[in-house]
Amino acid sequence: MTGRARRSADDRRAQLVQIGLELLPTTPVQELTIDEVARRAGISRSLLFHYFPSKRDYYAAVTRAAAELLWAHLLPRPGTPGDGSGVDGMLDRYVGWVETFRETHLAFVRGAAGGDPWVAEVYAETRDRLVEVGLRTLGLPDDARRRQLVLAFFAFTEDLVAQWVLEPTMPREELLALLRDVLDRLLPR
Repeated sequence: MTGRARRSADDRRAQLVQIGLELLPTTPVQELTIDEVARRAGISRSLLFHYFPSKRDYYAAVTRAAAELLWAHLLPRPGTPGDGSGVDGMLDRYVGWVETFRETHLAFVRGAAGGDPWVAEVYAETRDRLVEVGLRTLGLPDDARRRQLVLAFFAFTEDLVAQWVLEPTMPREELLALLRDVLDRLLPR
């Protein structure tokens, strides 16, 4: 008789987070049901709570994993030829992320705007990282004024790109040029 091999605790946690990520495009994180996640994993609800002490801990893990996927997509891979590490490359990758993972992105943004503290915390951390990378990429000093301006630029970009993906009112190249123009006007060098 052959039995199923038992998963390690880390492997099981990763599996459960992956299931949450798979559900995230159609279900806001705060609406993921533990019963559905456990069913898809082939485990009991109570066993899920062995790996994550609470629903909040599970939701936070899924939200952090979604943020890490965004980071993996936004940052250039080492050895990328051309200007992949500059602002234009980052903007291009961001638009590509929203085009490809629109529902996941919207779920992340809506969850943060919906007042869910675990999502809002991860969202704020993600935006802070974006600001730091943006300032470094632009070669600008990190001060309160520039942080505010870069943060405002990312809020504008996030909203415009989310709308554009739903209804592309201009070619992609024009969208990217517009974003770069707005950034250059906000933060002249």
